[in-house]
Parts: sequence; C-alpha cells; structure tokens
Amino acid sequence: MKLSTKGRYATRILLCISRLQRVDQPVPKKRISEQEGISTDYIEQIIVPLKNAGLVNSVRGLRGGFRLAKESADITVYDILSASEGDINLVSCLAEGCSRSDSCVVQRVWQGASNELRDYFSKITLKELHDDYNKRVADQPIMFNI
Repeated sequence: MKLSTKGRYATRILLCISRLQRVDQPVPKKRISEQEGISTDYIEQIIVPLKNAGLVNSVRGLRGGFRLAKESADITVYDILSASEGDINLVSCLAEGCSRSDSCVVQRVWQGASNELRDYFSKITLKELHDDYNKRVADQPIMFNI
C-alpha cells in the first residue's frame, strides 16, 4: 500500500501552516510553496478537501492565505489523510462491499489491517509533528559558511 502524493503533501502543507501561522496573519500559498517545494496550483487542489473537512480556513485578500481551523492538537494524521485520500482501507471491497463477503475468509485480515492503520494515524496529532519538527531543527548544528 502506498499513500498518494495528495495525502503526503496534505500532511506537509498542514504542518507548514502550523509552523508558520501567527495569530493575526494567515500563511500565504506562495510561502507554503516556497517552504515545501509544492506548486501553488497543486496546493490549491489539496487545500480544497482540507477546507471541506474543516481542517483549514482560507482568508482572501492581499494579506490572505491559510490558517488551521482547529488547534493542532485536535487534528490527527488520520483526519488529514481521510480528507485528502478518502477512507483508509487496504482493499476496495471493505468500503464498496463484495459479492464474496459471506464466504471470504481473508476479509477479516484486510479489515484488521485497515483498522490498525486507522488507529495508528489517529494517535498522531499535528501538534506532535510540529513539536518533532521543532526538536529536529533545534538539534541541527549551526553552519557557518565564510
């Protein structure tokens, strides 16, 4: 199983917003693009489902941009992935149903693995990622180039 770029980039975008937003200033799309190396057009595509899920708010205008709609401690990686990727199921028959579900003995394996992924991603908050980022940056040696 692989997450698409939408899920991975959505997580990076929200982490970037979490790191850069200030109380009175949203984070401009261009700044996110520069920080994360993601085109502004692709950011716009990824932001739409995040806004629809109530994870991000947008501010229009000259000083516009994006800000988190909730506290970072209240946003989980599962929230982000389910908004950007859809429900997390390893196989499509879990969400769509299957003509063999009455006799399929491995369906419980796929269901169990999907549940484990959901549980794992639900335990990790954006705040934790933000704190990990700050710790990693603080641990980096200072480079002096002359």
